[in-house]
Amino acid sequence: MNKDSHHLPLVTVPDSFQIGYRPGRFSGNRENVLLAEATKAIELSKGRHLLLARNGRGKTTLLKTIAGIIPSIKGKIALIGTVQFVDEDLRFDDELKTRHLFKALFKNDQLSFAHSMADTIELDIEKPYGKLSKGNRQKVALVVAEARAHNRGPQILLLDEPFSGLDFAAREKVDAIWTENEDSIVRLVCVHPDEPTLKADSAIMIREGRLEQIQVKGSLDWLEARKTLN
Repeated sequence: MNKDSHHLPLVTVPDSFQIGYRPGRFSGNRENVLLAEATKAIELSKGRHLLLARNGRGKTTLLKTIAGIIPSIKGKIALIGTVQFVDEDLRFDDELKTRHLFKALFKNDQLSFAHSMADTIELDIEKPYGKLSKGNRQKVALVVAEARAHNRGPQILLLDEPFSGLDFAAREKVDAIWTENEDSIVRLVCVHPDEPTLKADSAIMIREGRLEQIQVKGSLDWLEARKTLN
């Protein structure tokens, strides 16, 4: 993980890079389990990039590999920016009010940003975390990720199905916040198959064991794209 406030964020996946699982004492694997390989180099610059694949094909594995949580089978990813992996199942103390959570995590401009974003996406910060719906818990995770990245140099946000549980209005508001705050952020967004057409600068698709990047002109029709996935 590299940090350099004088550069734009960048993720570079080399040609022949491989993701999967290595042999381990607790995994039960005696050999490498290969999920996907890059057929040529992939570059993710500032903006929004979608991650598309059927279930079990390696989407979350790729995010965790980029984040350094699990090792690659082959190759090394080059990163410019501070990396955050935003898990769909991110949890906080059930008794803690969201307002107190934000106060514990942030100060000054980051705290102001967190409160502003929470207000925009209609998140009740006075309600204990344990009493929030799935969609509102997802809002908390999104606010925390964005506030951590706010005005902190180049950032790489790896988002695992961030719209899970959010209604259409909330998605539109999050989309607007992302668009307004994209100059120093790479967002790689794992997408659920039920999502509609989505805005993006490119997409990484995992199909037939290959990691492939496709360029997107403004938006990607996921309903059409998923027909090409195996």
